[in-house]
Amino acid sequence: MNILVVSYEAWRDTNNGGNVLSNIFCAFPEANIAQVYCSGELPANSICRKYFQISDIMLLKSQKGCALEEKNYGIENNKDLVVVENSIKNNIPKFLKEASLLAREILWSIFKWKTEALEKFVSEFEPDVIFAPCYSYFHVSKVALHIKSIAKCPIISYISDDNYSIKQFNFYPSFWINRLFTRKWIRKLFSECSLVYTMTEMQKTEYEALFHSPMKVLCKSAFFTENSKETGIPIRFIYAGGLYLNRWKVLEELSVILDNINQTQIKAQLHIFSATKLSKRKIIKLNDGRNSFLHDPVSYDELIKEYKNSDVAIHVESFDLKNRLITRLSFSTKIIDCMSSGCAILAIGPSSQAGIAYLKENDAAVCVNDLKNLESSVYKLVDSSDLINEYSQKALRLGQKNHVRTDIEKEIRHDFYDIVEDSFCRFSKNIKKF
Repeated sequence: MNILVVSYEAWRDTNNGGNVLSNIFCAFPEANIAQVYCSGELPANSICRKYFQISDIMLLKSQKGCALEEKNYGIENNKDLVVVENSIKNNIPKFLKEASLLAREILWSIFKWKTEALEKFVSEFEPDVIFAPCYSYFHVSKVALHIKSIAKCPIISYISDDNYSIKQFNFYPSFWINRLFTRKWIRKLFSECSLVYTMTEMQKTEYEALFHSPMKVLCKSAFFTENSKETGIPIRFIYAGGLYLNRWKVLEELSVILDNINQTQIKAQLHIFSATKLSKRKIIKLNDGRNSFLHDPVSYDELIKEYKNSDVAIHVESFDLKNRLITRLSFSTKIIDCMSSGCAILAIGPSSQAGIAYLKENDAAVCVNDLKNLESSVYKLVDSSDLINEYSQKALRLGQKNHVRTDIEKEIRHDFYDIVEDSFCRFSKNIKKF
């Protein structure tokens, strides 16, 4: 089977989108997998070998995209990659960010990206199915639909955040203009899809009422093994993931609490692994060198080792209204990493948020739904290794129940092969009619 992935981000195991792709497509060791993507980074994974890159900077320079050399883009090959585009985006003032996102969509509407090079790449690869995750960047949906028109094969989509509803809090007109166009292109994309994966039942229920596409919940999977490790001294808290959407503020609160706990003796420390670019002020708050430490992102294999050497894995969502609405339907892929880590989980965020609600309903984490209660919960964990062991086992049990890799891989393979076979049968019938 030839699977063509059309996505925004480069397929890198150190970013969230790339990590999700690797988690899904490790189910297809026999498949040929290629990717068309729309960012300036180089890929870094062990699954995909063929790539076609079209980025903002390429369009501005009147470049027409390019097929990357077919080789192993391992982490070691581009660990220190400096990406001009991301550097530009991170330095845009907050009040201009929404306008810049709309400006980018205008750029993709004006400049020519439907090129012979792209068509040649798709035609020569001959995909049997297209996998196109859904974003709030609607130019990626345009690219996916154009590629479908070239390949004339079925398309499967995947939506992990609420990129469609108008249940948002934002005062910038550019945000709402962008949102309206995004909604239009999501409707077009989903209307062409043979299947749309969502991350939560909550999202599936809400979106099934809006669209007529077949939908199914797909969560990240992992391997879950029994573990019995001693709680460390000091207790090691670990957070791995994005610090955007004000998640850094919650971790700052945790760092302050640890500072109080560690007044006379170092009892617990927080280690943060993130690719999010922060201002010097934020770095100082999260990297005091005594209570909290901010590290560069590491490969997935290295991150697993960090989890194994930790005691409490942190999952965080923001409490402010704007970000609560942005993330309300999201299920962070880091939750599954936390479950499989052998750590107890400390989940901090609103009870209405889909991921937090899932952990709370299943009693799989120490859940803090109000920052006023964070200090007492942290003290309880620091003072009780039994509590840490209890919740590490609860997280493990939920993972073994709902997220075992072999079970989920079997479902994914069944979905993809069924859709490709059904498409082939319909094509054969049409040929006979002709």
